[in-house]
Amino acid sequence: EAPPLPRICILCAGDGSFRCTDCAHRPVFCTSCCRIQHNLLPLHRIEQWNGMFFQESSLRQVCHALPIRHGGEPCPSGGYQDMGVPNDIEEDWEDLEENAGPPHLAAPQDQSCLTVVHTSGVHFCDVRYCNCPGSEDLHLQLARADLFTATTKQPRTTFTFQMLDEFIRDNVECGTSTMNYYSKLQRNTSNAFPHLVPVS
Repeated sequence: EAPPLPRICILCAGDGSFRCTDCAHRPVFCTSCCRIQHNLLPLHRIEQWNGMFFQESSLRQVCHALPIRHGGEPCPSGGYQDMGVPNDIEEDWEDLEENAGPPHLAAPQDQSCLTVVHTSGVHFCDVRYCNCPGSEDLHLQLARADLFTATTKQPRTTFTFQMLDEFIRDNVECGTSTMNYYSKLQRNTSNAFPHLVPVS
C-alpha cells in the first residue's frame, strides 16, 4: 500500500516513516514523534515504510519503553538506558530462512524485555521499572500497571487485565477455548506470519 502523499509526519512535518494502525485515521509519524505520541499507548500496532510499502513493525523498533510508574516518565532514580533510534530496517524478506521472520516477531533474550499479551496480540516491550528506594517488587509494579505476570520472580511474560477479561467473556459467551483464543492473538500479532509468533 502506498503512503499518503506527501509522506510527512503529522506532528513535525519531518520524514514520516511509521504509521499507527490503532490510532484514528492511521496517522504517519517520524521516529521521534511516534515514540513520544505512544508513550502512554505502548500496545499500539505500527507499520514502517520500507521504501515500497508499509510493513509490520513494533514500537520496540523505535526504542519505545513501557512506562510502569511515574506517569510515563523515566524513574528519577535512573535504571533505564535509551538504546538509540534505528534509522531503518535492513532486511530482505525474500531471503528469510524457513523459521526466521520479521524482526518485530523475534522474542528478544534481553532481561529488560517483557512479553506482553494483549487483546491486540503479543508485544515485546522494553520496560521502565521504578528504581526508587523502597519501590515494590517487579511483579507488584506490573500488577499496578494492569499487567498480570506469569511468575512473581523475574517476570518475563505478562497478560493485560483487559485481555484476561476479554478471554473470559469469549469463553463464557462463545465457548472459545484457550488454544483458539491464543491462535486469534497470534493472527492479531501478524496476519502474514501467525505461526512465527512465540507461544511462550
